[in-house]
Amino acid sequence: MASTRILVLADVHYPHTVMPALEAALSEPADRVVLLGDAVDSPSSLPDLLNRASSSGAEVVLVRGDNEERMGIPGLERYEPDGMGVVLLHGHRGNLLGERFTKAVARAGARVSRGLVLGAYAMRVRVRGRVAVVGHAHALGYSRRFRVVFAGSLSQPSPSRPFNEVGYAVIEGGEVELRDGAGRRVLSVPLGP
Repeated sequence: MASTRILVLADVHYPHTVMPALEAALSEPADRVVLLGDAVDSPSSLPDLLNRASSSGAEVVLVRGDNEERMGIPGLERYEPDGMGVVLLHGHRGNLLGERFTKAVARAGARVSRGLVLGAYAMRVRVRGRVAVVGHAHALGYSRRFRVVFAGSLSQPSPSRPFNEVGYAVIEGGEVELRDGAGRRVLSVPLGP
């Protein structure tokens, strides 16, 4: 039986998107495309993004982020593909005292230590016994201690964000592979214990 190939696109913020990176990601073969929260910046942009994401025939799953919640766009709170040992969630529930406060603390902390900021965030969004793949931080990386994969972002950079790391994730064959905006492999994370 062939394994399912899942393309994970976090924080696309369509249409305020790094379009070459979105095109590189969507050129990947996939059975399923997961839009991992903050997919759009306006409800009117959602049909175009969904059309782009499904143009290859892949099933599209929308996980709600804070943008979708604010705009009343329906979607899943989290997505757990059968038998893969992974949970996909946007991660905005990991905010401290709200979005603005969290961003301010993260910007200040990132000047001192990227690892410390992402580690603290990973501790808040981890899912015990599973690898969690999250967005919201606009970071591309992995917290080994908390088993949290940061799936990057496809949005245009913003000075309000401490990290503007363009990339995406591919889940297949018992691993999560992180790719940069050009589609180059950055890191592979096994899904097993």
